[in-house]
Amino acid sequence: MKHTIAERPTRLRPFGVVASIALAAATLWAAAMPSSMAVAAPLTGGQPPSPSDIAQAEATAQRDFDRLPALPPVAGGAVKTFRLIGEVKPWTIAPGVTTQAWTYNGTVPGPTLHVRQGDRVRVLFTNELPEPTTIHWHGVSVPADMDGVPGLSQPAINPGQSFVYEFVARDAGTYIYHTHDDDLNQLDRGLYGAFIVDPKAAPRLRDDRDYLMLLSSWRLYSGAENFFSMNGKSYPLTRPFRVRRGQRIRIREINISGTEFHTMHIHGHHFKVVAVDGQDVPAQQQQSMVTVTIGPGETRDVAFSADAQPGTWLIHCHIADHMMNGRSGPGGLISAVQYEGAPERLPLLASADVMAMGPPAADASPSEGGSTIVGPPLKRSTTWILGAIAGLTIFFGLPFAALRNVAPKGIALLNAIAIGVLFFLLFDILRQAGEPVAAALQLVREGARGGEFVSLLTTYVAGLAAGLVGLVYFSKNVVARYRHAAAGGVVSPMALATTIALGIGAHNFSEGLAIGQSAATGAVQLAVLLIVGFGLHNMTEGFGIAAPLAGTGGAGIAAIVRLGIIGGAPTFVGTVLGYRFTSPLLSVAFLTVAAGAIMYVIGELTSAGRKIGFKELATIGVFLGFVVGYGTDLLLTVAGA
Repeated sequence: MKHTIAERPTRLRPFGVVASIALAAATLWAAAMPSSMAVAAPLTGGQPPSPSDIAQAEATAQRDFDRLPALPPVAGGAVKTFRLIGEVKPWTIAPGVTTQAWTYNGTVPGPTLHVRQGDRVRVLFTNELPEPTTIHWHGVSVPADMDGVPGLSQPAINPGQSFVYEFVARDAGTYIYHTHDDDLNQLDRGLYGAFIVDPKAAPRLRDDRDYLMLLSSWRLYSGAENFFSMNGKSYPLTRPFRVRRGQRIRIREINISGTEFHTMHIHGHHFKVVAVDGQDVPAQQQQSMVTVTIGPGETRDVAFSADAQPGTWLIHCHIADHMMNGRSGPGGLISAVQYEGAPERLPLLASADVMAMGPPAADASPSEGGSTIVGPPLKRSTTWILGAIAGLTIFFGLPFAALRNVAPKGIALLNAIAIGVLFFLLFDILRQAGEPVAAALQLVREGARGGEFVSLLTTYVAGLAAGLVGLVYFSKNVVARYRHAAAGGVVSPMALATTIALGIGAHNFSEGLAIGQSAATGAVQLAVLLIVGFGLHNMTEGFGIAAPLAGTGGAGIAAIVRLGIIGGAPTFVGTVLGYRFTSPLLSVAFLTVAAGAIMYVIGELTSAGRKIGFKELATIGVFLGFVVGYGTDLLLTVAGA
C-alpha cells in the first residue's frame, strides 16, 4: 500500500528529535521578528534594480514632476507598487542656483504616491546615496516594522542595499514620506515626497482642482536654511495654481522644512482649512481664513472658491526672508492663483521692486557674505575705467622706491614691513584659492562626481609649483640681466621688486575678476566697495614692491612705472575678463601662482633682512606690515568680498 507522507509511519531518533526542536525554534524566532527585517536585502531574485528599472522610475518621476502642482492619477494594479531609488542628482532650485540634491528617482520632491483608501501599498526602495537612510511614512498608519526609524523599526539601509515597505493605506488624507536618518541634513538635501490617499467613498463636496504645495528648505552657502522652495523650485521657477472662475479648489499644503514655520497667505480669496495632518476638520469647526501657519512636518488642506476677479493673485509665505533666494528677492515661497483667460503676470514680479534686498544668490560663494542692492549692470566702459583706477592706485605706494640716503635701521624696518604685508597677502591668497577647492570637495561628500574637485586641486598644486619653482629660474635671469646682486648671493633689490610685482600682479588679476563680475551682475554697491577696498589694498602692495629698492638709489621714474604696470595692470585685465565671464579654475590658477611667487619673495626678503640686521626692529616691522595688510582687507570684508 502506498502511503502519503502524512500517513507514513515514522520513528524519531534522538538526533531527529533535536533537529526538529531546533527547526521549530528557528521558525518561531523568524515569525516573531519584524517582517521587513527579512527583506532588508536585494528586492527580487537577489538582484538590484536594473538600469532599465532605474530609467523607467526616473522617467515616471519626471513626468509626475512636470504635472505639478496637479496630482498624478491614482496608481493602478491590485497592489499599488512603487519603485523609489535614493540617488544624488544636480537640481536647479532658482536661476543660477544648482546643487547636488539627494533625490527619490531624480526629482525634488520625489514622485507623488497617489493611492485610494484600503489599497495595499508596496514600495521597493534602493539606496544609491553615499550614506545610510530610511523612509518614514509620516502620519500614515503602518505596522511598527514599516515605520522607517533606524534602530527601532528596522536597520538603516546602507548604500547599495534595498528594502521593501508594505502596508495598507487605511486612512484617507494628505501625508508625507521622507528620510528618517540624519534628518536635518538629508531633509534639506531633498529626500521627501507626498503620499496622497483618496477616500474610498466619494466626498460630499468634490474638488474641481486638487493641487499639491510642498514647502521645503535648503541650506546653501551657509549652515542656515536660507533657500525655500515650493514643489522643489524657488520663485521665479515656481508654477502657478491655475483655476477657472467658479471652481472649488483644494491645495494640499505640506511643510517639510527642517526647522522653519511657514505662514501661507492667498491674496484675493478666503479659504477654509478642511483637513489637518490628514484628518478631516468637521464643517462646523472650519473657519474662513486668509493665512494659515504650518509647522515642520505638518499638513493643511485648504479649500476655496475661485470667485475673485479673474487675474493673477499672489500666494506667498508671509515671513519676509522666506520670499528670498539667499539674500536676493523676490524669490522663495512665491506663486500665484492664475485665472484662465487672464494675462499671466507672475513672472513680472521678478522685475518689480518688491523684495530688492540683496545681491543675486549666484554672486555669493559658500564663504562670502554681505548685502547690497541689485540694479542694472554698470556700463562696460564705466567698469573698465573703475578697474583701471583700482589698478593704478598701486602707484601711490611705489614712490618709496625713490627714497635715497635711508639709514640702515630705516631700510631694515621697510624691508620687515614689506615681509609682513606679503605674509598677510600669502595667507589671504591661499584662503581665497582654497575656497573653490573646498566647495568642490563638499559637493563630492554630498555625492557629486569628483571631476571638478580633481581639476581644481590639480590646478592649485600646479599653480603653487609654477609660482614658486618657476620664479627660481626666472630670478636667475633677472639677476643676470641687472647684474646688481648683493654680496653673499642675495638677489638684487630690483630683481626682488620685479618678482614681487609679478606675484602681486597675478593676485590683482583675480581681484579684477571680482570687480568685473560684480559690475556685470548689477551689484553696483559691491563693485564700488570692491574698487575702493582693492585700491587701498593695492597701495600697500605698491609699498611692498618698493620696499626692497628704498635707499638704494636705483629706482628711476621708468623703473617705477614699469613696476606699477607689472603689479597694477592685471587688475584692469581681470576686470575686463570678469565682466564677460568667470571661471573658478582661472581664479585658482592665478591665485596660486601669486602665492607661489610670494613664498619665494618672502624667502629672499628674509635673507636680505638677515644681512641688514636689527632683529628686534624687524620683528616689529613684520607685525606692522601684517596689521596694515589685514586692515585694508577688512574694508573688503565690509564690502562683502
